[in-house]
Amino acid sequence: MLKKVQEHLPRQLLPAPDAITAFCHLIANWSRSELVLALTVDQQGNRAQIITTTSTKFPNLEIIAPWRDLVQGTVIDVLPFLKLPSIFFCLLSKVERIVYIPCGEPEKWCQGLLLVNPVEEPLQQLAEQKGYIAALYRQLLIHHRQSQNSFIFEAQFQDIFDTVPLGLVLIKGDSSTAMVNSYAAQWLQLPPGSHPVQIVAEHMKQGWERCDNCDELVNLFQGLAANANFSAQGECRRGEKTFLIDTHPVRGDSRLGRVWIFSDISDMRQREQALLALAWLDPLTGAFNRRFLLSRVEAYESQAATGEALLTVMIFDIDHFKRINDTYGHDQGDVVLRTLAARAKQVLESCQDGILVRWGGEEFVLLFFVAYEDQAKAVAEELCSVVRSQPVELTDQYSLSVTISLGVTLFRGGEQVLSDSIPRADQALYEAKHGGRDRWVWA
Repeated sequence: MLKKVQEHLPRQLLPAPDAITAFCHLIANWSRSELVLALTVDQQGNRAQIITTTSTKFPNLEIIAPWRDLVQGTVIDVLPFLKLPSIFFCLLSKVERIVYIPCGEPEKWCQGLLLVNPVEEPLQQLAEQKGYIAALYRQLLIHHRQSQNSFIFEAQFQDIFDTVPLGLVLIKGDSSTAMVNSYAAQWLQLPPGSHPVQIVAEHMKQGWERCDNCDELVNLFQGLAANANFSAQGECRRGEKTFLIDTHPVRGDSRLGRVWIFSDISDMRQREQALLALAWLDPLTGAFNRRFLLSRVEAYESQAATGEALLTVMIFDIDHFKRINDTYGHDQGDVVLRTLAARAKQVLESCQDGILVRWGGEEFVLLFFVAYEDQAKAVAEELCSVVRSQPVELTDQYSLSVTISLGVTLFRGGEQVLSDSIPRADQALYEAKHGGRDRWVWA
């Protein structure tokens, strides 16, 4: 009889081969064996792996023997050839006889059944049916291996599903349940695992509502209600975070299920913004460069053409800037440029859609919208006054009073900013300089 053993023997990681286990019990009852083991033998023919046994306490281990040389017999007593693991003697009161029944095809011999302490008479009856037993065992083993492969694939998939740095929601084809991985669970504020689709859908809706662009996302994904094979991709913005959300039916067929993917693209968007800054910003002053103005000027002209607001075009430069460079050096001249650019940006903060562009050297262009002409003139006066009233700190001990000359005009219907408005403002700037500097001229 089997002895009591400790409960913490190694567990089988793969699913128990129930059909093979049942078959082993059948053979054990037939042959009155104390223990039956289902084996597969390695290609070298000297090690047999235990698949399952009639004992729930038996661990998964190898049995060493010259199996290749033992398989030719119909039923053979193999005890003299075996190197039995010590666990046999812990589990069994005695080991008097071990019979091996090879169950492989003649050219594929590496599988069989090991019977421990069988009774002779029923064993002879069993041996007469060896062909049927072998055929049935081979078929059960094929199904077991298929089950193993399926289990391994599912385990690998589950591991990827749980650890991939993407939010994944997999909805079954019958729309009953959805699997939510850990990353998506954080986004949806749900525990990871399987949930009814209605609960997941409600948490998704709440997820949209937490986005800064909630209305945009609702409009983007509303087609899902009318079209089961709907696909879409959009971005959810939450403060400094940006998530890419993608949904599509499995292989284009909603009957196979639906996939939702959530990925954090915040770093990518920040890198894109940094690249845009390199492409569109003047590195010295932080003002936009000509390239940026060329990319936006048509949008400004189109907005001005609606007549809802007046597009103001200003151009200014720093009075006697060459003298500043010659007297204090170009490094101090750069300080003046940066300081005046910062002050111009502050003035623009109260203007609609205002931008500051370094036009070249010490010249800067400003574009912004106003409701009426006097508002544009007030901004011109404010800019001249802010520059005039606040000296530029060149060093800890020395500051410099700086002034600007400024030309200002309004964009007119039928003209272009680059070829008409800026040249007209530039002519006004020229008149301001010849009029004594530190002033603005309207054109």
